[in-house]
Amino acid sequence: MAKLGRPLASHFCRGRFLWRLQATLYTSEVRVLLRGAVFLLGLWAVSPRLPTKTLLDGTAQFCPEEDAKGDTAGVRGVHVYAFDAAKTPTIRASLYALDTVTWAGDGVETIHVFTSEYPKLMALIKRSPTLGRATSNGNGDFQITVPQVDSVLLFAEEELENEPFFFASKVVATKGQKEVRVVLPMCNKRV
Repeated sequence: MAKLGRPLASHFCRGRFLWRLQATLYTSEVRVLLRGAVFLLGLWAVSPRLPTKTLLDGTAQFCPEEDAKGDTAGVRGVHVYAFDAAKTPTIRASLYALDTVTWAGDGVETIHVFTSEYPKLMALIKRSPTLGRATSNGNGDFQITVPQVDSVLLFAEEELENEPFFFASKVVATKGQKEVRVVLPMCNKRV
């Protein structure tokens, strides 16, 4: 019979020693991982949380006259729409087209541009998905709660008998903000 060198029992004892050594190393690694996880949870607990929604608290006002010295009245019944500014390039392009029109001469060409572009803009407004919408109260105040995005395009419009175009738009930064105060002067342009 061939001699194996060591008795069979010594091989088992050596195996248990290696298993215990591996178990000890494994337990040490788990302890380090747990300490790291507890540390990260502690940092997360004390870190400031970004709001998940932003309140847009605003007022729609008549366009201030040259001699008004900042005194303006709120406009009742203005429809205000909030859009994700990054996802509405066609609305912004249409607003830009209306904003670059100049009232020179008798204004016939300007009225022609407005009467052709404004219905296209309103169709885009009605068709595009909004983050929120509101109608201003008797003081011209409105509130819209929107989900957290980088910036919001606000568009406000109202149909008045003596004004064929009565609108305002504004892009406001909302990222990381809980509440944003907005004033929309209804001057038929971007502000």
